[in-house]
Amino acid sequence: MRRVLVFSGGADYADPWHPFAETSAIVAEVLREDGSDVTVVDTLDDLAARIDAADLVVINAGGGTAPHPLDARLAEIIAGYRGPLLVLHVAATLLPEHAAWEARLGGRWVRDVTFHPERGPLRVRALSASVADLADLDTVDEAYSALRVSPEADVLLVHDDADGVAHPIAWTHESDGCRAAYSALGHDAEAYASPLAPEVVRRLSRWLLA
Repeated sequence: MRRVLVFSGGADYADPWHPFAETSAIVAEVLREDGSDVTVVDTLDDLAARIDAADLVVINAGGGTAPHPLDARLAEIIAGYRGPLLVLHVAATLLPEHAAWEARLGGRWVRDVTFHPERGPLRVRALSASVADLADLDTVDEAYSALRVSPEADVLLVHDDADGVAHPIAWTHESDGCRAAYSALGHDAEAYASPLAPEVVRRLSRWLLA
């Protein structure tokens, strides 16, 4: 059975906007239903102790609007892990002073550039045949916009703003033999109540573990 380790916000990394314990529990259940053995941790000590045994690491955490005091240690832990990495929602904001994070992920939230309108109804558009059926699924979520995405990333899903600009919200990326994938979906439990966010987690995790 595949061993999945979810690093959740709530202890070492937290912010006042995201119910990390709630969304991490939902993500864990989605992956268990898909056949994985899932452990959720929320401290860097537990992440470091368990990461070497993981077949997949999921990051569902955020640290607020500035660099975090624990960033150097988090960056070191992730740098030592060569397995597949699934990054969710606000975790794109992590490690703002560590270029290796963006290189591994294939993109990131850029402070004072990236933004999202008020949480509300969201419709996505598929750029890949592998997720074409998901374009018919609506959700209620934050429409992350103007994320910086590497030209080497394979963008799967976008949302179109009122001006017709397409904003990537899900992609896969390979760098130096390491696979990573990102979904901007999943602000809260309501977002995961829609079929869209959990199905994106399933598809990305399957690609990462293939």
